[in-house]
Amino acid sequence: MHAPKILNLVSTVAIALTLAACASVAPKRDANNINDVVQFNMDARFAVNYIDQGEDKSMTGKMQWEDTRRATDITLSTPLGNAMAALHVTQNEARVKTSDGHLFVENTPEELTYRLLGYELPLSNVRQWIGTKGQPLPKADQGDWHVEYTKTFNDPSLAKRMVVTRLKPSPLTFTLLVDERSDAPNE
Repeated sequence: MHAPKILNLVSTVAIALTLAACASVAPKRDANNINDVVQFNMDARFAVNYIDQGEDKSMTGKMQWEDTRRATDITLSTPLGNAMAALHVTQNEARVKTSDGHLFVENTPEELTYRLLGYELPLSNVRQWIGTKGQPLPKADQGDWHVEYTKTFNDPSLAKRMVVTRLKPSPLTFTLLVDERSDAPNE
């Protein structure tokens, strides 16, 4: 087999494995069930800066967010769009299933991201922090987290860019840039 054909085969297999890496744990949605209707969605980009064993680390990616009455589904992807994690979050648990069939379940998305990534992402607060149409943006300090709003949509109650920092137990900065959100169409 020629080298280009081998490279194409390896690339095809790698892409297939990457796409299969995150099996969905969300139940099938029923378009006729009001509990399954998407009430809010957003597409965003994120960056995380943190310290791991004394070393500065960082990660960037994309976030797709969908809220229904029953649950929130969050897909974290690489900057090129390959899924890294598909979280299904209900009032009682957060779960992700890997391509090899392993199911990881924790009480909160923060516990789950800590278990899988080694650091805690403040996903439980993101929906509140990005704001609700017609209501003031939440206060800047909440628990261990400090939120700085650096840009809003035309409606100043809807955050477009925010920087969230935490100093303890270990320093972490989470930056979110919202590209699109269902409550601010065409902005």
